[in-house]
Amino acid sequence: MEKIREVIEKFIKGGDTSDTLLLEQVLHPNYQNIQDGFFEQPGIFVIPKEEYIRLVGDKVFGGKPRTIIYHALEQKNNIAYAQVSLESSALKFSSLITCVQENGKWLIISNVPVIAQK
Repeated sequence: MEKIREVIEKFIKGGDTSDTLLLEQVLHPNYQNIQDGFFEQPGIFVIPKEEYIRLVGDKVFGGKPRTIIYHALEQKNNIAYAQVSLESSALKFSSLITCVQENGKWLIISNVPVIAQK
C-alpha cells in the first residue's frame, strides 16, 4: 500500500506545485479527470491526460498546496481506490482516485473530484 500512497501523493504534489513533469510520470496514458462542472459551466467534464496536464501547466488547475486526508484506501490485485479529502486555502475537494499497476509500477488512471469553494 505504501507504493500506492506514494503515487497518489506525487499526483497531489504535481497539481499543487504545477509540476507537469511529475504529473507525466504518475498519470497513466489513459488517465481521465471526471468532474461535475468546470468552474461556472455545469455538466459532466471528462478531461484526458494531455488536457489535464496542460490545464495544470497553464495554472487553470492547481498551484496551491493542499492537505490530504485518506478516508479509504483499498487494493484489489492490480487496481487500487482511494477516497481522499483535500483542502487548499481556496477550495475543498472530495476525490475518488483510481490507481492501476502495470509492469510493477503504480499509476493514476482516474480522478473524480467533487470541488467546493471554502
